[in-house]
Amino acid sequence: MKVTLDSKAIQSINLFQNMTHSSVVDCITEEGEMYVVVAQGQYGLTIGKNGTKIKNAERIFKKSIKIFEYSPDVKCFIKNIIPECQEIMEEKGIMYIRVKQKDRARVIGKAGKNIKIANTILERLFGVNIKIKGSVGSFSE
Repeated sequence: MKVTLDSKAIQSINLFQNMTHSSVVDCITEEGEMYVVVAQGQYGLTIGKNGTKIKNAERIFKKSIKIFEYSPDVKCFIKNIIPECQEIMEEKGIMYIRVKQKDRARVIGKAGKNIKIANTILERLFGVNIKIKGSVGSFSE
């Protein structure tokens, strides 16, 4: 999937890459937060020892920054974005995920913010959306 970035996003990505020495796959800025997808295997490099690189980036950008590690496998990438995910099933371009009931509110976020960001990133990179199914049992039941 091809991602189109505006000049402000490109400037942010360049600055972030120079600060962290990591490769950025995608970047979204929304409501005072920055969501950055870094290349596979570069999560630790991006954070830095004791979180120094990411803390410095947050100070410079004056935003909270959330980092996600890219994976070419959509299911693995979903688990990187939503670690609470228990099970994933694909059906007609929609990825249905199952999470524990106690994690459901955190995964969705206040006013659906977390799930909207996850969907935006997945749509841009893979052309799919996620939906949360019930939390008991498995999809095959």
